[in-house]
Amino acid sequence: MHPLMQHKSYMQKLLLSILLTLFFVQCSKNSKPEKAVSAEQATHIRILNEIPSRIQSIENLTLFPGDAEPTYSVELIPEQTFGETGEPYVIRVLDCVEDNKGKVILWNADANYEQILYVYNADGSYHTQLGRQGRGPGEYGHIVGMQAKAGKVFILDYTSQRLNEYSTKDYSFMHSMLFERWKSSEGLKFGYVEPRNDGNYLMTFSDKKSKLGRLEIKYQVMDSEGKRVNVKPLVFPAGFKINVGQSMRPTMPLTFMGKTITALSDEDTLYSVWTQDFLIRKYDAKGLYQSAIYYPIKGLPFDLDEYTKTSLFSPKAHDIKKAFDDMDKEFPTTNPVLDKLMVDDENRIWVALPADIEGNSYEWWILSSSGELLAKLVLPRDQPIFDIKNDYLYSKKMNEETGTEYVVKYRIEWTEKE
Repeated sequence: MHPLMQHKSYMQKLLLSILLTLFFVQCSKNSKPEKAVSAEQATHIRILNEIPSRIQSIENLTLFPGDAEPTYSVELIPEQTFGETGEPYVIRVLDCVEDNKGKVILWNADANYEQILYVYNADGSYHTQLGRQGRGPGEYGHIVGMQAKAGKVFILDYTSQRLNEYSTKDYSFMHSMLFERWKSSEGLKFGYVEPRNDGNYLMTFSDKKSKLGRLEIKYQVMDSEGKRVNVKPLVFPAGFKINVGQSMRPTMPLTFMGKTITALSDEDTLYSVWTQDFLIRKYDAKGLYQSAIYYPIKGLPFDLDEYTKTSLFSPKAHDIKKAFDDMDKEFPTTNPVLDKLMVDDENRIWVALPADIEGNSYEWWILSSSGELLAKLVLPRDQPIFDIKNDYLYSKKMNEETGTEYVVKYRIEWTEKE
């Protein structure tokens, strides 16, 4: 097999394993400012005339108009790059985070898709490497998650099924915890772990692979020994899975049926969104429901053929139709209105709305902690937001000459609208 075909096959298998693990789960100083595409030109949403009764019945709900105008306009001003030139040689940026020391940890994948972590100083100069490839102490294989919290860097190693912790004092390895330490009392499958600032861990457990129909995910706070911290877990609806018979394609849950996405704040507050609704629920550090924010808008009309053309690992349209007929299920009338959710260090809520039917760009709505629309920012889908701290946003760009990627730190400039 040609090396490029081997690489493509390997990438597909790797991406599938990452999606399964995360399910129930991405310019120099002298450059000119980058302006966001005008959000006023967007035609990707439909404003509802009435609030659905199921929404009206939610406790502590704050409603906002679907045609709300933002208070500010924003521009992203390039301030610093990381990994653009010099050694180590960065090829593909999968993620990056800023730690408590102001240093940037860059998650890079090389030409063979081996992953390595580099630490950069705030001025863009290279500082050190974090861990290395392998199965020994402090080493990792396929990474499926990275966070920097409470003076530590946490790396989720899918290969060895463990969470590695490193100190930001000198970026040395501290210890590892096997995923098997955290078990669900209901026998659910381990899905993901996210460290909290209080020293505990937010665990995600999922339904078994064999289950069809509507799936569920359970969020449980546990300590480092695997003991429950919050007695009552949070249970959310997840994706929708069908049986496609003898199809050779890997089957992922159908995202057009909706899924739950979440974000954890620096105060260990959990925000959740069911992607079919612009409804954001808030839970405190103990997992108790606090309040909700709602904008009465929906996505564009759903088109099954368009979905199968643009969605990775999608079954064929006729296979999906047959499965729905067998399960006596109906297709949704609209596409999901939301796709991503983040909370920055100022407790501002960032939600991404697909800005076109092909999914080539996102319109980010930036909300205050109480839900008011502060600004809108349209970015290409291939320019993901990695981290937001101190009014700086981290994303990536591609070097058009070499095809390699690097991280860009942007200053977020807010201008109040007249």
